[in-house]
Amino acid sequence: MGGMDSQKEEGSCCTQSADVLRAIEDDFWRWRMRDAPEFASSVGDCNHSDILESFTPSVFQARKVQVQSYLDKLQGVDKSQLTQTQILDLDIFTDHLQTYKEGAVFDMYQSMNPVNFLESVNADPGRLQVIAPFSCFNDFVSYLERLRLLPTQIDEKIALMKQAVALGNTLNKVSVVSVPAQIHRLVSVNNQQSPFFVPAFTTRLQALPLPESHREELRAKAEDAVVSIKKALVRLATFLEQDYLPATRPTCGVHGWREGKRLYEQCLRYHTSTNMTPHQVHDLGLQEISRIEANMKAVLQRLGFEGTIRQFCDSLRGHPNYRKKTPEDLLATFTDYIFNVIYPKLPLLFKDIPNLPLRVVAMPYDGPLGEYLGGTPDGKTPGTFYANVTHPEKSPTINIMALVLHETVPGHHLQSIYSMSANLPPYRAFVEDSNYHRMPATFPINTAYLEGWALYSEYLGEEMGVYTDDYMLMGRYSEELFRACRLVVDTGLHYFEWERERAIQFLMNNTGESRDSIAPEVDRYLTWPGQATAYKIGEIKLKELRQKATDALGDRFDIRDFHSVILQNGGMSLSLLERLVDTWIASHLYNVSSSGEGECSSPSQGEGECSTPSQ
Repeated sequence: MGGMDSQKEEGSCCTQSADVLRAIEDDFWRWRMRDAPEFASSVGDCNHSDILESFTPSVFQARKVQVQSYLDKLQGVDKSQLTQTQILDLDIFTDHLQTYKEGAVFDMYQSMNPVNFLESVNADPGRLQVIAPFSCFNDFVSYLERLRLLPTQIDEKIALMKQAVALGNTLNKVSVVSVPAQIHRLVSVNNQQSPFFVPAFTTRLQALPLPESHREELRAKAEDAVVSIKKALVRLATFLEQDYLPATRPTCGVHGWREGKRLYEQCLRYHTSTNMTPHQVHDLGLQEISRIEANMKAVLQRLGFEGTIRQFCDSLRGHPNYRKKTPEDLLATFTDYIFNVIYPKLPLLFKDIPNLPLRVVAMPYDGPLGEYLGGTPDGKTPGTFYANVTHPEKSPTINIMALVLHETVPGHHLQSIYSMSANLPPYRAFVEDSNYHRMPATFPINTAYLEGWALYSEYLGEEMGVYTDDYMLMGRYSEELFRACRLVVDTGLHYFEWERERAIQFLMNNTGESRDSIAPEVDRYLTWPGQATAYKIGEIKLKELRQKATDALGDRFDIRDFHSVILQNGGMSLSLLERLVDTWIASHLYNVSSSGEGECSSPSQGEGECSTPSQ
């Protein structure tokens, strides 16, 4: 009798502790949605779709206070009364908050510079439309309210950057010098052809069953809002040209700031979720370059090509066999590789694949070769791969397979839909993959997990057999080589005091890329310190964990189960990911030992069937 009472009391305590944890997490998420309304819209929460995020130092301080309050509340959660799964959740949540707290020490550096050539409204003017559903009249009204608030947000960013000038914490010139030209292109477009107006108030509004008089009223208000936005953008361009650009940081890397090297070390911790030093990251890059070059030389030998890797890449540059003639042909190639080549092979390596949609569309502006934007859990907003088809004559087709593996399946899209479908707390299921200028003074996006998986996915293409010839394989290796070079260049620029030209020359000497493609890459590293190092470090850790599981389980190792463990638990630091895999290995060994059978249990059930989503 006493034993039963004891069990009941223990179960009650366990439930109570878990409920407290979940209540804190839920309250945190509600606060996050209010604090970051654009992020809220992107994950399908429309409760704050008529407001925009505030960019003021007072908000920075309020966030620090709020984060500390959640950390204090977590002290009241009795860890001894939680299950192993709940303990992992508690540790991930604590790490989530602690990462913000540690990074916020540096919130007067990167965070004070919210405008650069890679982000903000000048670089992606259509983002507010992309994250809006536009399924009913109120959606248009909410979007219109955001357009009306956008000039205020732009002015807040100007005020922040004025403080950056006063503090001496500005970016290097290359990060902002092209922004005035971006703005000029935006403001020179006719109001009704503006990316703030089109297609929301043209084709989308026309599809809504409304009296034409209501449509005209909305269009008139939208055009007024566009006029105000243009005036604010002109204010921004004038400020940049007259005040900010003359005061930009004289050194290339952040080492030139007063606490620049300490900041960079924190950026590495933020993006890699490790304690690797800049020296260790730099040396790892050099080692990886040597290893990958050996693989590439073996391919060249098979092809009978007697020149260097750069000479091989130069020989393909502009070659008609490895270029498409029209944007339509290039877009069709992206689509064919994803839906007809890769999707049918996924069940070889994955099981219980969520059936959430993916679409492939042409990128509305000239940017990277491709990028992915996640959808919503209800499937109403599909995951979207934006393919850059602006210059088909400059886009080498040998790189396309590696790119789509990275950005779609089994890369970012598969990663996204697994976490959204796994019934995780929302802070684990969704990633605010924006506002890179704030890092490390922001919540973690677990870059090494996120980008490490995507780079690992490029490797998985070999196991799926989708690289159908050595030319495509060289395309894959060239992408991997560039990621290895990033470890050297990023640390070189921000810690070892390299100049921009030295970084460009290093990439020219060690990759097959042209100077025209290398220069903006280097400018990206200068703008987002540490981010580029996470890809290789995360991929290497995933391969290490896979090898550890293979060695421990032997014939009982199932790659599909391993991938389920990695993907169904969402993003986390690499140390917590290793602990998760170790626990999974131990549970399999225990189950086999206790049952006396040669079978090992799987974390999920399913036959591994995969239905290709609609395009």
